[in-house]
Amino acid sequence: MHAREVSSLEPGHRLPYRPIHEATPGASAEPTPSRPSPAPSTTLITDSYQEGPRKVVVVRGEVDYETAPALSAVLHEALRASAEGVDVDLSGVAFWDCSGLNALLRLRREALAHGKTVTVRSPSRMVRRVLTLTGTSPLFLPPRPCRRATEGRSVTPPSRP
Repeated sequence: MHAREVSSLEPGHRLPYRPIHEATPGASAEPTPSRPSPAPSTTLITDSYQEGPRKVVVVRGEVDYETAPALSAVLHEALRASAEGVDVDLSGVAFWDCSGLNALLRLRREALAHGKTVTVRSPSRMVRRVLTLTGTSPLFLPPRPCRRATEGRSVTPPSRP
């Protein structure tokens, strides 16, 4: 195995992984200059409520490889409990990586298999950036109304002055 030196990060940046720190029997658990303190655990808060035939899931916190499985479980449960699909409010998401995107894509695949849809409401700047860079944002837009539903209505053109 090769050892890798980790230098200090600039403020606002974080490591792409969180190493596991195990205490050696008889060793002090206090951080020392040679042994940094463990990184705080990632926080993910979800809430859901029914809105007509759809379920709305509100997500706050960080979505990464540690929290994505929990998010995925919440989203799949919401999909099962909905008649038409799930709306995911991501306005409170502070960190979002490909793990969160994969959870959404898996949910969308399952929803389509059951004739349902998944939409993203109010994505945070971080979520919007990942969806835009990957070209997946159109997959989570609300469905357009059917053309047949509007054909029966008579639409009067706006009057010109």
